[in-house]
Amino acid sequence: MKMGPKDMHLGKVAVTGGSGRLGRFVVDELAGRANVTVIDIRPPVQKDVAFVESTVLDFEGLKRAFAGHDAVIHLAAIPNPRTAPADITFNTNVQGTWNVLQAAEDAGVKRVAVASSDAATGLHYNPPDWDPQYLPVDEAHVLRPIEFYSLSKEVTEVMCRCYAVRGKMSVIVIRPTHIVFEPEWPELEARGADPQNYHFWAYVEPEDVAQAFRKSLELTDVSYDTFFIAAADSLAARPTLEMMRERIGRDLPVKNAAVFQNEPYAPVFDISHARDVLGYEPKSDWRKLYAKVPEAKRWGRTAPAA
Repeated sequence: MKMGPKDMHLGKVAVTGGSGRLGRFVVDELAGRANVTVIDIRPPVQKDVAFVESTVLDFEGLKRAFAGHDAVIHLAAIPNPRTAPADITFNTNVQGTWNVLQAAEDAGVKRVAVASSDAATGLHYNPPDWDPQYLPVDEAHVLRPIEFYSLSKEVTEVMCRCYAVRGKMSVIVIRPTHIVFEPEWPELEARGADPQNYHFWAYVEPEDVAQAFRKSLELTDVSYDTFFIAAADSLAARPTLEMMRERIGRDLPVKNAAVFQNEPYAPVFDISHARDVLGYEPKSDWRKLYAKVPEAKRWGRTAPAA
């Protein structure tokens, strides 16, 4: 796999969920590099992009919207297990992704980039006895979700591999860690001090996720791949391995020691593959975000339960 020419034009790109919290950053990242069509239930904030009002559950609508496009970025989904009931979440995330993949294939789209999640590992919302098998967790780590949201993301990835193997289009899966938007900035330091933080102190700014999606369309000579996307550091108040030891009560095997030697606060989820293959280079810096929060609005040292 290799990157395309610098500043290559990406042609016509459809973005499902392009009006959402992450979507607007992805659309901004594509500005000047692609002719963008946003597919969403509400118009995008940008005025200079095409807009198709549709949901990912409208298969025929997606086929019409994708016609003539070179690539699709699929963001539209229920983003966590707290936003909607299990049946709605699973249907939206799984049936919606199937609709996107099949409609893209039918429309002759050649590249689809799909938003999965680090939750596909099953490490976030499962019982406390499900610990990482090794650190940092990379794309080869086993997936073991047992609740509906994480399961929907694993099934999404299985479908993506299926469509890539079919050979009519290439598919890239992006697994962001927890994306921090501005309303969460007051919580960042408190989350880092919490040894039971369910995101394992991993975070990423939306601009970096947008960067990863843009770079996923620039890859050449690829059929299928998966990438964890995170900041270069974590929110952890102390070095990551120390925080993990406190959390779990023992040391876990370290598969890639260089990660923590180079950055003791490196995220639990390994971004080495994204750096090596995508050319991803995160700019996320939670301290800069936290510094923008007035003192009176900052959370205490212990965050309330999510």
